[in-house]
Amino acid sequence: MKKQYWKTCLAVLLLAAAGFIYSCSGDGISENIGEDQTESLGTSALTESEADTQAPVYQYIHICGEVMNPGVYQVEEGSRIFQAVELAGGFTEEAAAEALNLAELTEDGMKIDVPSKEEAQSGMTGVSGQTGGKVNINRAGPEELMTLTGIGESRAADIIRYREENGRFQSVEDIMKVPGIKEGAFEKIKDNISV
Repeated sequence: MKKQYWKTCLAVLLLAAAGFIYSCSGDGISENIGEDQTESLGTSALTESEADTQAPVYQYIHICGEVMNPGVYQVEEGSRIFQAVELAGGFTEEAAAEALNLAELTEDGMKIDVPSKEEAQSGMTGVSGQTGGKVNINRAGPEELMTLTGIGESRAADIIRYREENGRFQSVEDIMKVPGIKEGAFEKIKDNISV
């Protein structure tokens, strides 16, 4: 009688333990996986949502010369010069549109001076290389480059040739890659240039 009682108790305990183990290993794991996936989906969904609601970054550019409405305009970062011209009402009949690189990206503080046909024939540039009082070595024309100490006509031409062949200067120090401009010359102009 006692043996049968203990056998029954042991059988009940084994069945209870097996049921407990089964419930933990089956449904519990799938619930945990579901929660992990929900958390990761929730995080990525939040990130995408934040990306969608990020405010655009704006720049201010000054456009003058042969446009219908010269002035200072706010453009979204990544805009092109042709978009700035459109904001200013387009070109006048006298504008030398071909003097500008209309596909060039705008930069904050940029001055775009649209030359007349007569000015373009005399060699005036359309995009100013002056930014915050400094000469932008990526945009400056020969006249602006020659305002720098020690930069004459031939050295200005070398700078322009270098950037046409190699692309934009990434830092002011890159100007030392131009033949003839070494550390001594750089020291004289480094506080007056920007990229």
